Amino acid sequence: VPFRVLLVVPLLWLCAAAATNEPVAGTGAGTKPAPAPRPAPVPVAIEASRLPAHPRLIATSADWAALSARRAADPELDAYAAALVALAREELGRPRLERTMQGRRLLFVSRQLIHSVLLCAFAHRVTGEPAFLDRARRDLLDAAAFSDWNPSHFLDVAEMSAGMALGYDWLFDKLGEEDRATLRRALVDKGLRLVEKGHSTFLNTNNWAQVCGGGMSLAALAVAEDEPALAAAVLGHVRAGAKRPLAVYAPDGIYPEGPAYWGYGTLYQVLLVAALRSSLGDDWGILASPGFLRSAEFESQCTGPTGLFFNFADSGSRDGINEPLCYLARELRQPGLAWNTRRLLAGARKKGAGRPDRFGPLVVFWWPFGPGAEKAAEPARFFAGRGTNPVAIWRSSWTDTQARYFAVKAGGAGVSHGHMDGGSFVLDWRGQRWASDLGMQEYNPLEQRGIKLWDMGQESQRWGIFRLGSTAHNTLTLDGARHLARGLATLVGADAKGAEIDLTPVLSAEPGFAATRRVRVETAEIAVEDELRGLKPGQCIRWAMTTSAAAKLVGQRVLLRQGGQELRLRIEGDRVAAAVEEIETPKQDFDAANPGMRQLVLRFKAGQDGKAVLKVVLEAGE
Repeated sequence: VPFRVLLVVPLLWLCAAAATNEPVAGTGAGTKPAPAPRPAPVPVAIEASRLPAHPRLIATSADWAALSARRAADPELDAYAAALVALAREELGRPRLERTMQGRRLLFVSRQLIHSVLLCAFAHRVTGEPAFLDRARRDLLDAAAFSDWNPSHFLDVAEMSAGMALGYDWLFDKLGEEDRATLRRALVDKGLRLVEKGHSTFLNTNNWAQVCGGGMSLAALAVAEDEPALAAAVLGHVRAGAKRPLAVYAPDGIYPEGPAYWGYGTLYQVLLVAALRSSLGDDWGILASPGFLRSAEFESQCTGPTGLFFNFADSGSRDGINEPLCYLARELRQPGLAWNTRRLLAGARKKGAGRPDRFGPLVVFWWPFGPGAEKAAEPARFFAGRGTNPVAIWRSSWTDTQARYFAVKAGGAGVSHGHMDGGSFVLDWRGQRWASDLGMQEYNPLEQRGIKLWDMGQESQRWGIFRLGSTAHNTLTLDGARHLARGLATLVGADAKGAEIDLTPVLSAEPGFAATRRVRVETAEIAVEDELRGLKPGQCIRWAMTTSAAAKLVGQRVLLRQGGQELRLRIEGDRVAAAVEEIETPKQDFDAANPGMRQLVLRFKAGQDGKAVLKVVLEAGE
């Protein structure tokens, strides 16, 4: 891939604030930005007489009828379907659903309903056993009887509506008319009536728009023959805002909220597409949106050979059975994109039933593998993309678990779910993760402490949380100062041999200041070189790398050991002081612990000319 300039469209701070998936403070003290005017709904035609019969949401009657033959022809698919039935049996003895809040959220219960109902509805349809129908029916009726589905945190309503809609649709011909009426009434009264005239979440530019729009659309399509006017109204409002969250994928598919939130937002985007196609024969042009299909490559590239994510922003560390990636890999006819899901499925067959996420049964219908999948072309070994959180990723192999994998990002805190991580990187080599990102910290305990987690301003308490601030990440800080919350580092260029990142926007707005991080990737080593200009003489710069390896300092070298492997770091620069700092113990009582983690910290100073240069070379041991 030739070296090329990667331009990044600046993200306006107000847009970043409005796009966060939680309430945020406005630009003035105690104020919130004025809500954007709601666009007029786009007409969506609903003709009850022309709607397909139930089941019609994603898995149609034809899909269910074809499943036995597909399983017989594909041992991998058959084993996965059998694992789902085994998991459904575990649901039979689970206590009944209750409307139990966790802080301000009912989301855990909404997701529990989806998990249980989809597993049991799937198991009933493939085995015919009445116990699975009884369990799913009981969960659906229990949720229908809740006083509400917590509209104050609308994700809870959207996910509950999605689970109720799929359960109602998949089991439609198995339920009595009284039960169907009860479930329809709940979907209408506790879900659809709340968005009949639109909803603020439909206008977001992040995962909230995708989840809320997708979940409510499933509900509308499920009851459309009985409530055609209501269904058309809801779908019209969802469609009016549908392009807003899709814009973040442009131009190259980099999802700014990180790979874990790609899995969340894109899942509901794919649910919407699949349900529209199966019910109305139209996808509203979503799959053709710039960058959307390519985002499957971004997501695939974000998993290293260790199975760990390049977990920037509010991402967890580990990938799982990735339902939307399976759907898009099938659409693209590139099963290699879902390589990690296939690896996990193979492990599940060896160990017994796997642990798919709540939408795991959908993988049966979105199965991208099939005969010959192992011979399919693998994705590129170098990947880079533009956007508000640009990334560049290199790997030496897709099949070797010992492969070298290095991923670096630009961007920063000025995006939805952002961290002060502009310039940060991760490294896998010889089966170990050497350079790590600590990832997200659970929201609810922080919110219960009264921390303003969703205020993205420079002085926000958010950036005082260790895992979210700049000092936790594998990047630079000036005199220990926070990165600029509104700043976004840019990926100036990248190719198969390296990349250049302009860190200036995240480090300082002082006139004359400039900071550049250059990465060079070779077979036997990776070099990270930082050059800063316009500093005050003697000003201190902090370089950090978070690791789970044991670290030993020997002069200008560092020896890292873990898992029977070694990694050497060679330090090239003047006035460099190296130290290994303990970060296991929380720095503040609201910080999460980081068991087994430490930081290699290098401090170097600007010369009299205001310049500072540091080069760190990482080499795998023999």
